[in-house]
Amino acid sequence: MKSTAPLLATPPQYVLVAQQLMDDIQAGRHPVGSLLPTEFTLCTQFGVSRHTVREAIRRLQERGLVTRQRGVGTTVKAPPAESAYVQTTAVISNLPQYVEDTRLVTSETIDLIADEALATRLGCPPGQRWLKVTGLRYTDRGELPMALTDVYINGAYGGVRKHIDASQVPIYTLLEKHYGITIVEVQQEIRATTIGPADAKRLTVEPGSAGLLLTRRYLSERNQLIEVAVNLYPADRFAYVSSVRLQVGPERA
Repeated sequence: MKSTAPLLATPPQYVLVAQQLMDDIQAGRHPVGSLLPTEFTLCTQFGVSRHTVREAIRRLQERGLVTRQRGVGTTVKAPPAESAYVQTTAVISNLPQYVEDTRLVTSETIDLIADEALATRLGCPPGQRWLKVTGLRYTDRGELPMALTDVYINGAYGGVRKHIDASQVPIYTLLEKHYGITIVEVQQEIRATTIGPADAKRLTVEPGSAGLLLTRRYLSERNQLIEVAVNLYPADRFAYVSSVRLQVGPERA
Protein backbone atom coordinates (compact mmCIF):
# COMPACT_ATOMS: atom_id res chain seq x y z
CA MET A 1 0.00 0.00 0.00
CA LYS A 2 1.45 3.34 -1.01
CA SER A 3 0.32 6.82 -0.08
CA THR A 4 1.73 10.05 -1.47
CA ALA A 5 -0.78 12.45 0.08
CA PRO A 6 0.89 15.43 1.75
CA LEU A 7 -0.78 14.67 5.14
CA LEU A 8 -1.26 18.36 5.76
CA ALA A 9 -5.05 18.60 5.95
CA THR A 10 -6.63 19.24 9.33
CA PRO A 11 -7.97 15.92 10.68
CA PRO A 12 -11.67 15.58 11.51
CA GLN A 13 -12.62 16.66 15.02
CA TYR A 14 -13.64 13.14 16.04
CA VAL A 15 -10.10 11.92 15.26
CA LEU A 16 -8.62 14.56 17.56
CA VAL A 17 -11.13 13.79 20.32
CA ALA A 18 -10.50 10.04 20.01
CA GLN A 19 -6.73 10.55 20.15
CA GLN A 20 -6.99 12.70 23.28
CA LEU A 21 -9.22 10.13 24.99
CA MET A 22 -6.78 7.34 24.07
CA ASP A 23 -3.92 9.40 25.49
CA ASP A 24 -5.91 9.97 28.69
CA ILE A 25 -6.68 6.24 29.02
CA GLN A 26 -3.04 5.25 28.45
CA ALA A 27 -1.91 7.86 30.99
CA GLY A 28 -4.30 6.44 33.60
CA ARG A 29 -6.52 9.52 33.77
CA HIS A 30 -9.42 7.18 32.96
CA PRO A 31 -8.51 3.95 34.82
CA VAL A 32 -9.61 0.50 33.67
CA GLY A 33 -13.13 -0.17 34.95
CA SER A 34 -14.04 3.49 35.29
CA LEU A 35 -16.70 5.28 33.27
CA LEU A 36 -15.78 7.91 30.72
CA PRO A 37 -17.46 11.28 31.25
CA THR A 38 -20.95 11.55 29.78
CA GLU A 39 -21.48 12.63 26.18
CA PHE A 40 -22.71 16.00 27.40
CA THR A 41 -19.58 16.50 29.52
CA LEU A 42 -17.29 15.51 26.64
CA CYS A 43 -19.14 17.85 24.27
CA THR A 44 -18.52 20.69 26.70
CA GLN A 45 -14.91 19.67 27.37
CA PHE A 46 -13.92 19.54 23.70
CA GLY A 47 -16.37 22.11 22.33
CA VAL A 48 -17.82 19.66 19.79
CA SER A 49 -21.18 18.19 18.85
CA ARG A 50 -22.68 15.01 20.28
CA HIS A 51 -22.26 13.34 16.88
CA THR A 52 -18.51 14.06 17.03
CA VAL A 53 -18.23 12.58 20.53
CA ARG A 54 -20.14 9.45 19.51
CA GLU A 55 -17.90 8.93 16.49
CA ALA A 56 -14.80 9.32 18.68
CA ILE A 57 -16.09 6.75 21.16
CA ARG A 58 -16.91 4.39 18.30
CA ARG A 59 -13.22 4.49 17.34
CA LEU A 60 -12.27 3.60 20.91
CA GLN A 61 -14.69 0.66 20.77
CA GLU A 62 -13.12 -0.56 17.52
CA ARG A 63 -9.74 -0.68 19.26
CA GLY A 64 -11.11 -2.60 22.23
CA LEU A 65 -10.48 0.23 24.70
CA VAL A 66 -14.06 0.79 25.87
CA THR A 67 -17.47 -0.86 25.98
CA ARG A 68 -20.84 0.90 25.86
CA GLN A 69 -23.95 -0.24 27.70
CA ARG A 70 -27.29 1.48 27.61
CA GLY A 71 -28.20 2.91 30.99
CA VAL A 72 -24.66 2.45 32.31
CA GLY A 73 -22.34 4.46 30.07
CA THR A 74 -18.94 3.92 28.48
CA THR A 75 -16.58 1.73 30.51
CA VAL A 76 -12.81 1.67 30.07
CA LYS A 77 -11.44 -1.81 29.32
CA ALA A 78 -7.98 -3.22 29.81
CA PRO A 79 -6.06 -2.84 26.54
CA PRO A 80 -5.58 -6.05 24.54
CA ALA A 81 -2.86 -8.18 26.01
CA GLU A 82 0.47 -7.71 24.42
CA SER A 83 0.48 -4.67 22.97
CA ALA A 84 1.19 -4.05 19.50
CA TYR A 85 2.07 -0.39 19.24
CA VAL A 86 -0.73 1.46 17.44
CA GLN A 87 0.23 4.52 15.43
CA THR A 88 -2.44 6.94 14.27
CA THR A 89 -1.49 9.49 11.64
CA ALA A 90 -3.75 12.10 10.08
CA VAL A 91 -1.29 14.99 9.73
CA ILE A 92 2.48 15.45 9.79
CA SER A 93 2.18 16.89 13.29
CA ASN A 94 1.10 13.42 14.53
CA LEU A 95 4.49 11.93 13.64
CA PRO A 96 6.42 13.30 16.66
CA GLN A 97 4.08 11.34 18.96
CA TYR A 98 5.61 8.14 17.61
CA VAL A 99 9.06 9.33 18.71
CA GLU A 100 7.77 10.42 22.11
CA ASP A 101 6.13 7.03 22.68
CA THR A 102 9.22 5.06 21.66
CA ARG A 103 13.00 5.25 21.85
CA LEU A 104 15.58 4.54 19.17
CA VAL A 105 18.76 2.80 20.32
CA THR A 106 21.27 3.39 17.53
CA SER A 107 23.91 0.78 16.77
CA GLU A 108 25.62 2.15 13.67
CA THR A 109 26.04 5.43 11.78
CA ILE A 110 27.86 5.32 8.44
CA ASP A 111 28.36 7.41 5.31
CA LEU A 112 27.61 5.69 2.03
CA ILE A 113 27.06 6.20 -1.68
CA ALA A 114 23.82 4.86 -3.12
CA ASP A 115 24.42 2.05 -5.61
CA GLU A 116 21.76 1.02 -8.14
CA ALA A 117 19.92 -1.22 -5.67
CA LEU A 118 19.86 1.31 -2.84
CA ALA A 119 18.96 4.15 -5.21
CA THR A 120 15.93 2.17 -6.37
CA ARG A 121 14.94 1.47 -2.78
CA LEU A 122 15.27 5.09 -1.68
CA GLY A 123 13.99 6.71 -4.87
CA CYS A 124 17.12 8.74 -5.54
CA PRO A 125 19.79 8.93 -8.29
CA PRO A 126 22.64 6.39 -8.09
CA GLY A 127 25.83 7.92 -6.70
CA GLN A 128 24.07 10.20 -4.21
CA ARG A 129 25.67 10.51 -0.75
CA TRP A 130 23.67 9.46 2.33
CA LEU A 131 24.17 9.19 6.06
CA LYS A 132 22.69 5.91 7.32
CA VAL A 133 21.61 5.53 10.95
CA THR A 134 20.66 2.00 12.08
CA GLY A 135 19.07 0.98 15.36
CA LEU A 136 16.29 -0.78 17.21
CA ARG A 137 13.18 1.01 18.38
CA TYR A 138 11.52 0.13 21.71
CA THR A 139 8.37 1.08 23.58
CA ASP A 140 8.24 1.56 27.33
CA ARG A 141 5.88 -1.40 27.62
CA GLY A 142 8.27 -4.22 26.92
CA GLU A 143 11.84 -5.38 26.51
CA LEU A 144 11.43 -6.70 22.97
CA PRO A 145 12.23 -4.31 20.12
CA MET A 146 9.22 -3.17 18.13
CA ALA A 147 11.17 -2.34 14.97
CA LEU A 148 14.49 -2.48 13.17
CA THR A 149 15.06 1.01 11.78
CA ASP A 150 17.31 2.33 9.02
CA VAL A 151 17.20 6.10 8.54
CA TYR A 152 18.89 7.53 5.43
CA ILE A 153 19.67 11.24 5.58
CA ASN A 154 20.60 13.23 2.49
CA GLY A 155 24.39 13.66 2.59
CA ALA A 156 24.07 17.42 2.27
CA TYR A 157 22.70 17.41 5.82
CA GLY A 158 25.03 14.80 7.33
CA GLY A 159 26.13 17.20 10.05
CA VAL A 160 22.89 16.39 11.88
CA ARG A 161 24.54 13.18 13.16
CA LYS A 162 25.90 14.97 16.23
CA HIS A 163 22.37 15.87 17.34
CA ILE A 164 20.61 12.53 16.84
CA ASP A 165 21.48 10.55 19.97
CA ALA A 166 21.01 13.54 22.25
CA SER A 167 17.52 14.34 20.99
CA GLN A 168 14.13 12.72 21.43
CA VAL A 169 12.52 14.40 18.45
CA PRO A 170 12.07 13.13 14.87
CA ILE A 171 15.18 13.42 12.71
CA TYR A 172 13.27 15.45 10.14
CA THR A 173 12.55 17.99 12.89
CA LEU A 174 16.28 18.24 13.62
CA LEU A 175 16.92 18.84 9.93
CA GLU A 176 14.32 21.62 9.85
CA LYS A 177 15.79 23.22 12.96
CA HIS A 178 19.47 23.12 11.98
CA TYR A 179 19.22 23.65 8.22
CA GLY A 180 16.19 25.91 7.86
CA ILE A 181 14.34 23.53 5.53
CA THR A 182 10.65 22.67 5.76
CA ILE A 183 9.20 19.22 5.22
CA VAL A 184 5.98 19.63 3.26
CA GLU A 185 5.27 16.10 2.06
CA VAL A 186 5.65 12.60 3.45
CA GLN A 187 5.33 9.70 1.01
CA GLN A 188 4.49 6.48 2.76
CA GLU A 189 4.62 2.87 1.61
CA ILE A 190 3.60 -0.19 3.64
CA ARG A 191 4.39 -3.71 2.46
CA ALA A 192 3.84 -7.17 3.92
CA THR A 193 7.10 -9.12 4.14
CA THR A 194 8.84 -12.00 5.85
CA ILE A 195 11.72 -11.40 8.22
CA GLY A 196 15.07 -12.89 7.18
CA PRO A 197 17.43 -14.73 9.56
CA ALA A 198 19.76 -11.79 10.38
CA ASP A 199 16.92 -9.34 11.04
CA ALA A 200 14.94 -12.01 12.92
CA LYS A 201 17.84 -12.47 15.35
CA ARG A 202 17.97 -8.75 16.10
CA LEU A 203 14.20 -8.52 16.51
CA THR A 204 14.01 -11.72 18.59
CA VAL A 205 11.55 -13.52 16.31
CA GLU A 206 11.63 -16.72 14.30
CA PRO A 207 13.15 -16.47 10.81
CA GLY A 208 10.39 -16.30 8.23
CA SER A 209 7.99 -14.55 10.63
CA ALA A 210 5.47 -12.14 9.15
CA GLY A 211 6.53 -8.53 9.15
CA LEU A 212 5.50 -5.08 7.99
CA LEU A 213 7.95 -2.89 6.08
CA LEU A 214 7.04 0.79 6.41
CA THR A 215 9.01 3.30 4.34
CA ARG A 216 8.61 7.06 4.69
CA ARG A 217 10.18 9.55 2.31
CA TYR A 218 10.38 13.16 3.49
CA LEU A 219 10.43 15.93 0.87
CA SER A 220 11.16 19.62 1.29
CA GLU A 221 9.35 22.60 -0.20
CA ARG A 222 11.78 22.36 -3.14
CA ASN A 223 10.75 18.74 -3.71
CA GLN A 224 14.18 17.59 -2.51
CA LEU A 225 14.36 14.13 -0.92
CA ILE A 226 15.69 14.89 2.57
CA GLU A 227 15.23 11.68 4.54
CA VAL A 228 14.07 8.10 4.04
CA ALA A 229 13.09 6.06 7.11
CA VAL A 230 12.73 2.30 6.66
CA ASN A 231 11.14 0.43 9.57
CA LEU A 232 10.75 -3.35 9.77
CA TYR A 233 8.14 -4.45 12.31
CA PRO A 234 7.22 -7.94 13.48
CA ALA A 235 3.55 -8.14 12.47
CA ASP A 236 2.31 -8.72 16.03
CA ARG A 237 4.10 -5.70 17.49
CA PHE A 238 2.75 -2.87 15.37
CA ALA A 239 -0.50 -1.59 13.90
CA TYR A 240 -0.96 1.47 11.74
CA VAL A 241 -4.24 3.40 11.65
CA SER A 242 -4.98 6.11 9.10
CA SER A 243 -8.12 8.18 8.71
CA VAL A 244 -9.44 9.06 5.24
CA ARG A 245 -12.53 11.25 5.07
CA LEU A 246 -14.70 11.20 1.94
CA GLN A 247 -15.35 14.62 0.47
CA VAL A 248 -19.06 14.73 -0.25
CA GLY A 249 -19.98 16.89 -3.25
CA PRO A 250 -23.28 17.72 -4.95
CA GLU A 251 -22.96 14.68 -7.18
CA ARG A 252 -22.99 12.41 -4.09
CA ALA A 253 -25.73 14.21 -2.20
